[in-house]
Amino acid sequence: MSGGIAGIDPATGKVAPSLEAQCAFMFQHLKTIVEAAGGTTDDIIKLTVWMTDRAQREALNAEWLKMFPDEHARPARHTMAVALDGGMLIQCDFTAVLG
Repeated sequence: MSGGIAGIDPATGKVAPSLEAQCAFMFQHLKTIVEAAGGTTDDIIKLTVWMTDRAQREALNAEWLKMFPDEHARPARHTMAVALDGGMLIQCDFTAVLG
């Protein structure tokens, strides 16, 4: 299980300025974390996402489909609206089952 993963730009250490960029960095970090634990994104079974505005899910869905293109092998996903601090527009955590 991961902790909260935000759309932080690794080059600056700051929250990315747009929802699209935050989504891209969030999924990049998700992949890095699961791989550091010895797994792959195929091992992820559940993703929980918190967004400040669920009506803007198209940015989330674009990155979701890049990471999980097979509709028959995607993890479960639950997306909720919440107030986030520090300029964050989106955040997630995940559960994976490794080997």
